[in-house]
Amino acid sequence: MFNVKSITTLVAAISLALSLSACMTPHSYVDAKLGETDYSTLKKSASPQAVQLLVEFQTKGVANARATEYVRSHVYEQVAQSGLFSQVSYSPVPSGRKLSISINNVSLSDNVAAKGFGVGLTFGLVGTTVADGYECTASYVEPGHEPVTKVVKHAIYTTIGNAAGPEGLKSMPLQQASDTALRQLVAKSLAELDDSTDIAQ
Repeated sequence: MFNVKSITTLVAAISLALSLSACMTPHSYVDAKLGETDYSTLKKSASPQAVQLLVEFQTKGVANARATEYVRSHVYEQVAQSGLFSQVSYSPVPSGRKLSISINNVSLSDNVAAKGFGVGLTFGLVGTTVADGYECTASYVEPGHEPVTKVVKHAIYTTIGNAAGPEGLKSMPLQQASDTALRQLVAKSLAELDDSTDIAQ
């Protein structure tokens, strides 16, 4: 699943306290900087071409097969819905066009397990916030042209115990936050590729 390892570590570190105190329920928040991308604003070719889609999810730069399996279909659906290509395939296409999307989950908080343990000892009276970063690297390759690569960054904040969430952000379950961040990352990456190249022409 598209879940953060550091969040998993944090929750595991305080699992006993979670079972004893309802106030320990984690709350997640998606950073508001990216927001949603409207695919109708993207440039559309009169004759869009097929593209091969390559997807990988990484945890701190290391390939994560389970997470890749989960996000692959979600990324595929978004690329297909964007309208930039006539067909999206996991297999090579005759034109040789390729779109590679790699998402790397990196922790933005130090000593996650220690923080979780500290919160657990106080049964949530002392809260903490963990920030997880996501870097989406999208590369478009068309034979005969220079590859175009864009990097988009995002973040999810998760509070445990008696900690206030980031001001102005909506609280949601971690899985919903993860899916939202994934959708926004991919959409923004496609928009930036579309804005800087003759993609799908």
